[in-house]
Amino acid sequence: MGVGAALLVLLPLVAAAEAAELVWPGKTWASRPPEAVGLDRLKLDALRNLVGGSGVVIRHGYLAYSWDDVAKSSDVASAVKPVISTLLLIAVQEGKLCGVDDPVSNFEPLLKELNGGKDAGITWRHLAMQTSGYGLAEPPGAAYAYNDYALALYYDTLTRKVFQDAGTNVLKTRLGDVLGFEDAYTFEAFGATDRPGRLAISVRDFARFGLLYLRGGRWRERQVVRPELIRLAVSSALPTDLPVTTARDADMLPGQRTLGGGKNITRVGPGYYSFNWWLNSTDRAHRRLFVDAPADALVASGHGGKRMLWIIPSLDLLVCWNDADVADHDMSPGNPDTRCNRAARLMRAAGRTPAGPVDSALQPRTCVAILDGRWHINGRVTYPASKAEGLLMNVRMVNAVFEDRARPEFDPEANTDEFLAKVPDYAAHGVRAFTLSLQGGMPGYEGAVNSAFEPDGTLRASYFKRIRRVIEACDRHGVVIILGCYYQRQDHVLKDEAAVKAGVVNVARWIADYGFPNVMLEIANEFSHPGFDHRILRSPEGQAELIRLAKKTAPGLLVSTSGIGDGKLPDVVAEASDFLLIHFNGVTVEAIPERIRALQKFRKPIVCNEDAKTGEAAARAAEASVNNGASWGLMLEKLNQHFPFTFKGAEDDPVVYGRLKQLTTQPH
Repeated sequence: MGVGAALLVLLPLVAAAEAAELVWPGKTWASRPPEAVGLDRLKLDALRNLVGGSGVVIRHGYLAYSWDDVAKSSDVASAVKPVISTLLLIAVQEGKLCGVDDPVSNFEPLLKELNGGKDAGITWRHLAMQTSGYGLAEPPGAAYAYNDYALALYYDTLTRKVFQDAGTNVLKTRLGDVLGFEDAYTFEAFGATDRPGRLAISVRDFARFGLLYLRGGRWRERQVVRPELIRLAVSSALPTDLPVTTARDADMLPGQRTLGGGKNITRVGPGYYSFNWWLNSTDRAHRRLFVDAPADALVASGHGGKRMLWIIPSLDLLVCWNDADVADHDMSPGNPDTRCNRAARLMRAAGRTPAGPVDSALQPRTCVAILDGRWHINGRVTYPASKAEGLLMNVRMVNAVFEDRARPEFDPEANTDEFLAKVPDYAAHGVRAFTLSLQGGMPGYEGAVNSAFEPDGTLRASYFKRIRRVIEACDRHGVVIILGCYYQRQDHVLKDEAAVKAGVVNVARWIADYGFPNVMLEIANEFSHPGFDHRILRSPEGQAELIRLAKKTAPGLLVSTSGIGDGKLPDVVAEASDFLLIHFNGVTVEAIPERIRALQKFRKPIVCNEDAKTGEAAARAAEASVNNGASWGLMLEKLNQHFPFTFKGAEDDPVVYGRLKQLTTQPH
């Protein structure tokens, strides 16, 4: 089946699928981990490494994978061309044009006399198909020429004379507002006087444009572009035997500008090109454009592949990248070794995992947020009408995911199972957050080798599999995870500070890729502890840098780091953090109110996530924290921290858990 036929089959499916509640992005993309939408994460990792730059992968309407800065608005070069042709189709739909075969000279009369009348017959279709012959000797429709002077004529006449509006405003009213672009975008990527018509847009917004085509011109309940016009755009490939221009020049309109390049940029086009889209069809020599991509792939391409939008209907897949290390689009026909084709091979392989509805077991149920300085879960303030309203009572359970490569006899999965069995009981006594750690806790002092990181900062799959089990189990019980990265006497596993930074990026990206809305990040446990080997982990400035790095990697992720057990935080750390993590191990109950008051100037939620007191002393500490507006966290060192670990639910310390239940349930 050819690409045109494949897309024609797709369109009726889009209409029929409305009842199946297709997923659409709202203010932002809904995210799911690759596995939840039938994608192979390792193949996507390989794609990211091959391509570079920044990019997104969308499947079944979900953001399933991303890399680098997906919100950055950048020029997409020639990948703008299908956007211009889409505006042409909308002009036809709005009745501004009778059809794509209208003469352009109806709006640009000077064409009627140009070159002795040769250019009077240029139609909108000719401009969209690169067959106008503008500025060249051939008459319209006689030859293919990838011509950026003709493109400038196309853009200027369409926006200024057909729509009679500035280009960016045409884009905004016809596509940007309708599709809900969330980042900056403009048809003046380099300014108003430098090649207007060049589109700057983020990869995640350009993917929305791709979804419009994947869904047959429909956006939610609105048919933005009529199906027959979408069909025209994606099923009108140039004849394989169409000649390529001889490149003999002819006159152009006075002052004619270019949108970027010359009049004969590439000979690749016949057999593939359709209304500025690249179809994965074959040319006269029977060479497929991208050998290893599905035949129905549809591509917008700029700068030889550096900026690309891929639409693959048979996989219900969109991939968009920019600023990539790819520049061999023109060498791709029949060539399996180009970067473009190798990327296509990885996309296809990634999507071979059986796809279908998202597993409901993986759909998040628990979303944590800070609203007006108070903690909310699923949009509702925590512990409503109780003394602890708006707080987040928590327990340090870092060794629920413990392993020790020096203790092969220890069963980490059984240890995790023991903890998970008691999560409902902890939650029933008011616990709404657990602190986990990717490098454990107290056993670090005993010579354990307990780290989720490799020396270069990459993540160990077996460790993160346990982390994921705990996150998903807690999600089912309405419990949040404070996920700590680094612990003293374990950070030496990381070979250098570059690896420490890489670890933070990889963890933040992992959380974002899996779409866990019940996870927050703690960069380090008691960062000023002398047991840390890397200076960046010991210094307040280093911690602030790592917090900012995590937030840049995963916008929306709540990030902090915890100070040592004196209940204090340096200003630079507090200012960088989303919430303030402190420890009360070395703070008397009587001194807790003073410590809390000292931090309230930052106007951020204060969370103690470690206090080693037990029994009545711990109960009083919890009450003192709550009475002064701070969340409190228990650490039962002997039971939950020291090897062998014990998890008995509220039986761990009945006095403390009894008080937590009172504070979180009894009215003021």
